[in-house]
This record gives sequence, structure tokens and C-alpha cells, in this order.
Amino acid sequence: MCSLASELGMSPHAGTAGAGSRRIAICLSHFHPTVGGAERQLFQLAQCWAGWGHAPLVLTRHVPGLPTHEMVSGIEIRRVIRTLDAGPMFGMSFLVLLAANLLRFTRRYDVVLAAQAPWEAVATGLVAHRLGKPSIVRIASVGPAGDLAQIRRAKGRALLRRLVLRNSCFLAPSAQARAELAALGCSGHSIRSISNGVDIDRFSPPPAAARPPDEARSRTALFVGRLTDLKNPLAVLRAWRHVERRGEHRLLVAGDGPLRESLQAYCRQEKLASVEFLGQADDMPAVYRRAAVLVQPSPNEGCSNALLEAMACGLCPIVSRVPGNLDVVQHDVTGLTITLNDDASLAAALLRSLDDAALRTRLAEAARRHVVSHHSLERVARQYLELFDELLAARS
Repeated sequence: MCSLASELGMSPHAGTAGAGSRRIAICLSHFHPTVGGAERQLFQLAQCWAGWGHAPLVLTRHVPGLPTHEMVSGIEIRRVIRTLDAGPMFGMSFLVLLAANLLRFTRRYDVVLAAQAPWEAVATGLVAHRLGKPSIVRIASVGPAGDLAQIRRAKGRALLRRLVLRNSCFLAPSAQARAELAALGCSGHSIRSISNGVDIDRFSPPPAAARPPDEARSRTALFVGRLTDLKNPLAVLRAWRHVERRGEHRLLVAGDGPLRESLQAYCRQEKLASVEFLGQADDMPAVYRRAAVLVQPSPNEGCSNALLEAMACGLCPIVSRVPGNLDVVQHDVTGLTITLNDDASLAAALLRSLDDAALRTRLAEAARRHVVSHHSLERVARQYLELFDELLAARS
């Protein structure tokens, strides 16, 4: 992981304002070994920083059965936030205890990263003036169920908004995230664009000798995501009814969630025998390498880790034409874009990409090049360090 700089003959700190060690407090409700988009992204970034001699300190929730304090891959993890899980008391207890622990460990870090909102960002804003240190808020999700939408719906939203805006800087992984931050009241100079990153060494096309039979892979499409309405998996199955009539292709569904049983029932009802549910997979590179096409029909995306990982693995992406996806995929250049919830359009895109090997290869290769150039984990990790140094220099 994070070997690109060394391969290019660069220092891991190339482009940063200073090469001194940085102590970085990371605030996140869940962390390793919990698996999710935000958790996986921050764990990988923290591994990079630790590997370069920096000191990540994670403040997260207590998990029964896991140690309160441990070191993992050079990352210090403090599971010290013991929340009350009774309705609205969860959010209140989380932000109060996170704020208290930020004050408790204030001598242990130089900058604070609220790895998602709303509660992490409220807590860092609550103590920002007392800390006297840069506090950065990262937007992890957008749309009606996104980070900032939760603030707009919450009781006491005016106070929560004021507390969030007390932070130093806000990170937008997509154009929609930037627009939502501006609507919240963030000043333009406080919003920075830093996308998600992907480990391009781990997520890469398989060597020719290790590939599954080309015939099987080239006929396979893949959906990756939590099985909820937020990821719109039913749209894939509706479109797949038209694809399966040909009897030549198969669909893999990787992920779990509350819709799994109803989706499986739909497959039985529609006699979609070519759909295979994989459940929650641990070895995602192996899953990506079983398919040639990724389909992502979600109604909202910030900067999808699954999309970046699939593109890095050499899959041709088919995505809904929504902000977030359009920041990454250019139609007929690095993938195919389709109208949201247009079953016929999605089915046509699936058949086109699965049947046309030359088109699929062209788009997949361009997708991989785009991720390597713009979304490598090492590049993103360096951008964070540059920002930390800039904010610290401004403070001093």
C-alpha cells in the first residue's frame, strides 16, 4: 500500500509544506474492524500516514469485545466513546463524549479530522475554539440521506449548523458535496476538493495467468453496495430481466442489507436464475476480477469507493447520471452513463458493454488510467498532508 511515490522516485512528502511528522486525530463513529466506505477509506489513509512516519490517533466508539486501546498498522485506536443508544440520546452522548475526549487528548495531536458529519463535525466545532488547532470536516455522503441533510432535519438544527461552521475547513469529494456545503453556509475559501482514494496496487487488473476464463468474465456484470434503497439494487434486477432473456450473461450482487430477502424473492418471482448473491465479501479485489462490467444505479453518490475500486480493477463502469458519478465517469470515454431509473436504458447499456468486447476494453482501460492519475490512495493521502501543513502554517 502507498508505494506509488517510491516507484516514481518521489518522497512520500513530495509537495507538502513541510516534512515534519504530523499528529492527526481522526474522529469517526466506527473504525476498523468495522467495514464501510468511510471506515475503509480512513483506515487506508491512516495506514499511509503511519507508514510515512506520521502519528494517526483515532477516537471512536467503544465496541464490546474489542480493546479500548490498541495499535493497528501503526495507528493508535482509542475506543473511548461509550454512547447511549436510546433514540436521540445517541447523538447527544456521542458528540459530548467525543468533544470531551478531544479535550482530554489535546496534547496528542496537531490537527483534527472529522471523518464524516454530522455528529463528528458538531463535536469538533463545539471545542474548536478551546483546542486552537485546525479542525477539518470531511463529507462522506450526500443527498437526502447524506451528512448535511441529517443536520437540516435535526432538532436544534440552527445550533448544530453554527457549531459545524466553526470548523476550519471542509472537504468536498464531489461537486454535489461542494454545493451542499455552500448551501449550509460554508465560505468558498473554506471548502477544498479532495476525492476518495483507492489502493491501485491492491485493486488492479489480474495478471493474465491469474484471470478467470475470459469467456466467463466477459459475460459477467457486478453490483457492489449495501442492499438498501440508497444504492437502488432493485433497478439492476429490473433491467436484468431484459438482459437475461438472451441467456448468455450473469449478474453478481456483492453486499448485504435489509433488502436482501426481498431482492432474492424478486429474482425467484421473475425467474432470474443467472443472478448470484455473494453477501458481504472480504476479498473485494477477487470479486471485481470475476466480472467485466460494474453497474451502479444509485440516486445519490458522493465519491463511491466501489466505483473507484472497480475502475482500478479494469471493469467497465455503468453508472446513473447523477452528481458524484459524473465527477468520475465520462460517458463513452471512461464508462457509460444512464438516466436514473430508466430500466430500458440500463438494460441497453449492459448488453452493449457485455456484447462489444472492443468497446468494453477501451472504456475499462481508460477508466483504470483515470483512477491511477486522479484517485490513487497515495495521491489523496499527500493532498491531506499538504492541507494539514497549510492550515498549521496559517495558525502559526
